[in-house]
Amino acid sequence: MSDQHDRDRGRRQGPAGRSAFSGPRRRSVFDTGRPWPRRHPKATALLAVLALVIVAAVGWGAVELSGPDECADGVRRVTVEFYGEKREECVGVTATYAFDSRYERLMRRIEAENEFAAKGTHVTVAYLGPLTHPDPRVLHRLEGAVAGQHRANREDLVGDRPRIRLVLANTGSDAGQWRQVSETLAGMVGGKDRLVGVAGVGLSQRQTLLAAQRLSRAGLPMVGDIVTADMLNKSKADGLARVNPRVDEEIAVLARHVRERTRFRKATLVSHSDPDDYYTAALAGSFKTHLRDLWKAGGSAEYPFGKNPGNEFSVIAGNLCSADRPDMVFYAGRALDLPKFIGYLSTSTCGRDPITIVTGSDAVLLTVDGAENKKALDALASTQRPLTLLYTPLAEPSLLKDERHNPDADRFRAFQAAYESMGFDPEHLRTGWGVMAHDAMLTVTRAIRLAAGAGGAVPRPGNARSTLYLINTPSSAVPGASGTIRLDPTTGDRVGLRLPVLRLRPDRGIDFLGMYPSPARTG
Repeated sequence: MSDQHDRDRGRRQGPAGRSAFSGPRRRSVFDTGRPWPRRHPKATALLAVLALVIVAAVGWGAVELSGPDECADGVRRVTVEFYGEKREECVGVTATYAFDSRYERLMRRIEAENEFAAKGTHVTVAYLGPLTHPDPRVLHRLEGAVAGQHRANREDLVGDRPRIRLVLANTGSDAGQWRQVSETLAGMVGGKDRLVGVAGVGLSQRQTLLAAQRLSRAGLPMVGDIVTADMLNKSKADGLARVNPRVDEEIAVLARHVRERTRFRKATLVSHSDPDDYYTAALAGSFKTHLRDLWKAGGSAEYPFGKNPGNEFSVIAGNLCSADRPDMVFYAGRALDLPKFIGYLSTSTCGRDPITIVTGSDAVLLTVDGAENKKALDALASTQRPLTLLYTPLAEPSLLKDERHNPDADRFRAFQAAYESMGFDPEHLRTGWGVMAHDAMLTVTRAIRLAAGAGGAVPRPGNARSTLYLINTPSSAVPGASGTIRLDPTTGDRVGLRLPVLRLRPDRGIDFLGMYPSPARTG
């Protein structure tokens, strides 16, 4: 994030003097809910020492408080180390404060929709995640969530009462503030806040699991939108469901395509080594399961890499130039590092032998404008080393709006029309994150309104959590923009998906290679 951006954020208090909630001042992320009494200086010093001990014990790592400064009511300023860069961010729960300058128009939309919701019987849903993460898809995700709130309140999709009020809950770019933010959300259950559900939840990482487990103890239903790691479901946190496909489904579909439509001989696995990144761990495991024969034919080679992996990628690219070189690489990493990997691979001294990179849904980040992405796409177009990238997306708009591939194409077009009418850029839908967030909002709203009954009364979170797992029949299914949504009541995972296999083109377009039903989950 640039220095200018930091200065702008420091000046921007949004509606900082306004509370995220109606009524008296609410507690911030670090408040106990009681007034802070005056303390003796020695007691204050002792408390400061104890606080440092607690920080070390709970493993906040590089996250530190930057004094008592508040960005806004209920939102605190912290310093986070992200990919080796220290940055100031604002974390907490709000309905009015823009965590990033990109979100200012978005917050006006939320305020307007919340005012509409407050005119009738209403409840609150929190959209939770690392909302200051620099990934441009975070904005797409929030736009989809706001579109979902708007449509849930104003269209005949999933009932009409109670209305939905939305707050944003930011855990920081590294999700390091998950504990404080989830505690705040747990404290909003009951009383005037009427928090009865959570959408989004986070990325596929350890911090998301810990937050979900805390919210599970508060009895809240949670619907993930891009939580793809297989282990992150009801089995680990009761109350958790998700509308997105799982990593194992993505790789199973890719494996079927590879076996039926290609003649690859051998593969090598390149994997991220962070044990707390459940997405990349799930990718590595699924590659070894579904394409094990090709991996074994390549010598069962696995090359791990860590953060800022330029030097490691240089070595890995060289290792792939062995005499018995693979024709396929399983990339079990985040798309944030993928352009750099493609760059090293394209300039390696392996001659002109073609190689295909196969990876998961996160690869769609390469379709977003940016200098690093452009370099990677240029490398795909280079004749120096023919490279191909195959992946399975979360949701591909060009297919969702096409009746040949989607029997519910009219639903997607209606969603896109509503999305554009709110002033959002339809280009942002290409990543699929906005589509998924919209569907997560509709799904948690369906659970809330099923629990509310015919009278539309305010339900208890526990009742909404129970009805969430009843979304498994045609009569209770959610008419999502990505298709009809039904959930497995045992796992909370979405069922009945059909997933495409795509090839990324150098012009940011995609080639459709096939559509496959998601295999039934085993084990």
